[in-house]
Amino acid sequence: MADQHPEQPVADTVVDTEQESQVIEEAGAEEFYQITVNLPNKGGKVQVIASPREAIQDVRQSIVESTETCIHSCFSLAFNGVKLNDFMELGDVEGITPDSELDLVLNNYTEREARIHVNRLRDLLAGPAKLNINAVGIDPAMSFLSTVSGHIEETPVDNSTYETAPTTVFSKFDVNVSAALSDFVPKGLERTPVQCVKSIALSGWNPPPHHLRLRGDLMYLIVTTLEGETVQITSTATGFHVNKSTSNNFDPNPRQDSKAASDHSLIVLLEKVSPMFATNFKKLQEFITRHHMLEVLPVTTAQPAYPWAIQPSPHTFDPTRPSEAYLNYGTDSVDSLRDWNDELQSHRELPRTNLQERVMRDRFLNKINSDFADAAVRGAMDVVNGNVVALNPLEPEESHMYVYNNIFFSKGFDGRNTFEKLGGDDAAHVATGKDLEGVRTLNGVDVEGLYTLGTVVVDYKGVRVVAQSIVPGIFRQQEESSIVYGSVDNGPQVKSDEKFHEILGQAAKALHMAEHAVEDGEGKSTNLWTSFDTKGLMGADGRRYLLDLYRLNPVDVEFLENDIAAKNNIPEYPHKLTLMRPELMLFFWEHKLRAWVQERALEIQKRAEEKKASEGNKEETKEVTAESSEEKKEEETKEESNPEDDVNILDFDLSFNVDAFTSVKTPADSADAKTQQEQIVREASKFLRENVINVLLQDFTAYVVSPIDGGSLTKAMHRRGINMRYLGRIANLAKESKGLALVHIHYLAMQEMVVRSVKRIIRKAVRGLPTTHIADCIAHILNCLLGHELNASPVATLAQDGHAYAAFTPESLREAIQAEVLLRYRFELAENFVKNIAKEKKVPLLRDVCLRAGIQVEARDYIFSPLSESITPEPAAAAAAEPTTAGKKGAKQDKNHDKQSRKVAKSKKRATTFEPSDVLTLLPLVKQASTRSTYADEAFEAGKTSLAQGHRQLGLELLLESLALHEQTYGFLHPETARCYQALAMIYYHADDKEVALDFQRKAVIVSERTQGVDSPEALHN
Repeated sequence: MADQHPEQPVADTVVDTEQESQVIEEAGAEEFYQITVNLPNKGGKVQVIASPREAIQDVRQSIVESTETCIHSCFSLAFNGVKLNDFMELGDVEGITPDSELDLVLNNYTEREARIHVNRLRDLLAGPAKLNINAVGIDPAMSFLSTVSGHIEETPVDNSTYETAPTTVFSKFDVNVSAALSDFVPKGLERTPVQCVKSIALSGWNPPPHHLRLRGDLMYLIVTTLEGETVQITSTATGFHVNKSTSNNFDPNPRQDSKAASDHSLIVLLEKVSPMFATNFKKLQEFITRHHMLEVLPVTTAQPAYPWAIQPSPHTFDPTRPSEAYLNYGTDSVDSLRDWNDELQSHRELPRTNLQERVMRDRFLNKINSDFADAAVRGAMDVVNGNVVALNPLEPEESHMYVYNNIFFSKGFDGRNTFEKLGGDDAAHVATGKDLEGVRTLNGVDVEGLYTLGTVVVDYKGVRVVAQSIVPGIFRQQEESSIVYGSVDNGPQVKSDEKFHEILGQAAKALHMAEHAVEDGEGKSTNLWTSFDTKGLMGADGRRYLLDLYRLNPVDVEFLENDIAAKNNIPEYPHKLTLMRPELMLFFWEHKLRAWVQERALEIQKRAEEKKASEGNKEETKEVTAESSEEKKEEETKEESNPEDDVNILDFDLSFNVDAFTSVKTPADSADAKTQQEQIVREASKFLRENVINVLLQDFTAYVVSPIDGGSLTKAMHRRGINMRYLGRIANLAKESKGLALVHIHYLAMQEMVVRSVKRIIRKAVRGLPTTHIADCIAHILNCLLGHELNASPVATLAQDGHAYAAFTPESLREAIQAEVLLRYRFELAENFVKNIAKEKKVPLLRDVCLRAGIQVEARDYIFSPLSESITPEPAAAAAAEPTTAGKKGAKQDKNHDKQSRKVAKSKKRATTFEPSDVLTLLPLVKQASTRSTYADEAFEAGKTSLAQGHRQLGLELLLESLALHEQTYGFLHPETARCYQALAMIYYHADDKEVALDFQRKAVIVSERTQGVDSPEALHN
């Protein structure tokens, strides 16, 4: 039914329309400044376009990243002779106008500024594909768009004189031929920039002695130029100069001979010293300029995407690479330790009285959350690798706790038997993910005075690690527990602080949580908004923190009662922590609201009709004047317009008891309320099974949603509040349907169940393995899954060590997958399904397994079957691309063909499809409680609504303002910003402004590639 469609949310009508109007009104007042910056030493002028809401430091960063002014990094901006504070906003500068001029004033260097300047030069010399030593994998945030489609300024090759133009762009593609995996990374991908110097490194004369520090010396460098000359350079407070030092003699004073040179910029100094540097640096700038700006910028506010198949570049010698820690953090890296919790909470407390303050607050929150996630991932990897000492080393390993870089780490196991009755380690694993989901939900509600911890969940080498910011004072010995709300010791005592309860009531109202009574071990009744298991802490900083948020949503009671028990040949479900998703609770609340509004509207209409009939009977005996008749018609028109407009939705009351159908004790006098609340939760559970899933299948049938891989199917389910445990149910319903569109969904659901089962098998197999065995383990499992045609009995390379993974055979692995699917998804795969899908969809299955398990493999043409039966024709994609790339490849084709032939010849000697050397690294899989900008989303939705109503100009202005809000809040490189680029590209395309549309679409593709994956559905869609 249309009124039950979960994709038609009603909550938008409940949102504070006054707040939305304020956002729209303030959005319309936005303008941009075109600032002229005067460069020092008669260096000319440059133009910078900036928003008045941007900080001065953002304008400085734009200047630093420009190829025209990249030689400068240590400077200030001045207006009318007065230096501007980096942290003030451009619009707050007294007397500034949209076309004002600023002066670039060179500053004296500090040690920190000198390190930044050297780092900036190293970044430039490394080019767009700079190796990031802090990256957790290979080739983060890659983009192939420019390599495949050509750079913006290039003129397309005209082949019209040689052959007839194809009917469509797919005319030369043979869809029946699989593309070669070796072509996954484009052949023309430019990785190596023009070399400008042989090496630039820190000198062995560092650090400067104390008496020279008083003279201004900051550090010493040693540079080997392309001419073969070794130059010693001194960095001082005023700039850089060539000194008289050698490897054996220390003299930091400036040289006085023909090699003497000095300048404020190290780049300019090297141009004076080395003519080849000057020549090649210009070429390097041209090389960088050929790339789109978004290809060069670092990804700072989102998790970068890592390709699953890669061709790693050769490792190069760099004497300064080991010193990057010093260049980044100075001589004492302890100074770089941050108080993550205080930063997070302080940013939450920033003022938000107007749009400008709210945007700045959202921007800071996104940046600190991103920084915290990066630090948490690196810390979690160190924990798993054994590089961090546990706080409680005498306890079992599953119970170990760690503190590293001011972050608290624990493992996702049931080390303290908290979930013993719910499923042990399986329940604990689920609880960590649900806790993160709860943190994200509460952050979205954003109640003042209620705080959550920074939380990141990392899966690495088979171990789930939870990283959290540290509550102040939590490690101190206290006479009384700091828990003031919820269960203190899992049952015997329950607390409910009055102020905590009041603040939580605001969050409960937004999340539709019901106040309910619970009984502690002594029989005392306490009222709670949240779950019995959720804990409220009073930190030493006076802030109120909410922890253990995994039960922020009620139990899926229908699944718990009907599907969890063992029956027929289906084993018992591994845990009882089967909770509903927050999206479902919102959809169900809206569904009940619609029904309530319709019911009340019918009542109002019925009363109006009765009143009309009663007044009509009275009027039969009276003479009606023309004026009264007209008034009556107006009143009738008003009554007949829409009875739903007279319904006050604030009178609607529906809330959910998150402790319903759990083991929590309820006081006897609350039995009736408990029964009523349990009935509501049961209705929500039935709504999921009987309505939402069926509507999703209808959307699949009508092509409203068309998932192309398991990841997009997962997102489609989660957006509608459907848990992944219902994959088997969706597969069964798709099979029973007669719709042709659902054949693909049936197959895709089964494939996703197989992939997720393989992920669990790999996770269990690598857990606890020595690092030296992980690649061998993964290669052996992939051979059993995908390489059984080439070798029906693969043997692990390190099988003699007796690890459990070595016992896998293709048959036993298929049996393990079928058992896992039956256990987790209550679905029985056909006997040969795993074998058939591994035969029919080798590369897609390999891709999905790698993405799910965090594996990066070499992009090469793997041999899945004997060569006599596997003659690979020329890839269709390469054949189709030949006319447009002939001018670029030229004479290199024969050489590439020879290399490819040698590669195939080499692969023929393999006994198995995969070898340990093919597995290049294992990535951490990261989940974080990222926040969304409500105001950017409101402007975006308001713009789309205006366009739908035909107000094109207003809609376009709002979308452009939404884009500005997205760029300021999330940055340029973020999936949400890509969504804005894509929407604007479509609008300009339909307005026949093809050039602007192409620019926005190019941005959307690059951002999607770098943040969601080069072959992600989002990148392909864009």
